[in-house]
Amino acid sequence: MTRFRMSLAAILPLLALGACVSPEGRLQGGAQIAASTADCAGAACYFRNSPVALQPKPVTIPGRPYEFYPTARELAFVDGGGRDWVAPTATLTDGASIPPVFVPIVGSPRTREFANAAALHDAWCGVGNEDGANYHKATWQEVHRMFYDTLVAGGTEPVKAKVMFAAVWLGGPRWHPVSRRDDTRLDRVPDAEKRSTLMMVKAWIERENPPVALIIPRLERAEREMFARAFPEGSQMSQDEYPEYPEYPEYYDAPPTAAQ
Repeated sequence: MTRFRMSLAAILPLLALGACVSPEGRLQGGAQIAASTADCAGAACYFRNSPVALQPKPVTIPGRPYEFYPTARELAFVDGGGRDWVAPTATLTDGASIPPVFVPIVGSPRTREFANAAALHDAWCGVGNEDGANYHKATWQEVHRMFYDTLVAGGTEPVKAKVMFAAVWLGGPRWHPVSRRDDTRLDRVPDAEKRSTLMMVKAWIERENPPVALIIPRLERAEREMFARAFPEGSQMSQDEYPEYPEYPEYYDAPPTAAQ
């Protein structure tokens, strides 16, 4: 695991260079970057103020393996449904949205091509941003799907992006859609069971390269099976306690407004 625990400072110079930071430290405006439309419902999706720009002083959060950096300016992404996803200035990001349990399977998440996706994902559900303007302001399903879209838009190879999406879906943050309180029931599943489930899904994705519309129900089924194996009937957490969530919202059909 230690080889994956590189400091974000290692990629900070690259991010700062890409973000057009002048010698005096003044940020210059970023251009809109055209994105892949393969999973954007046929519409163009794009970033604003890309790539993410980071402030130079790191922030340490106890219990977290990486240093965090506040964003130096707002970063935004417009998805295929026209929905704005914003990481406000001062969003804390460690560049690592992949759950640590899955890093040995997925690989190091802390490279430049993932930086935009990580910052946006962190703004909506990342530790240290609980008081942020957009924290838990969408369902966890929508936020994790946005993570996939921003990976592809940022240049991540689609199969790799789908595996990373699966890792975040199976091990990333979840919260109640109304109360927005954290749902930690997945934390009770043994790490070995989680890794086994992701490896199965990863092999299928790499073999079939299915669309995301098919990956989501496959993940939901794999999760039910994972809970059944980890908590057989009569155990401390049986299948009866399996977390039930509303059906994944097809928000591309009716994109929510910013107020929603």
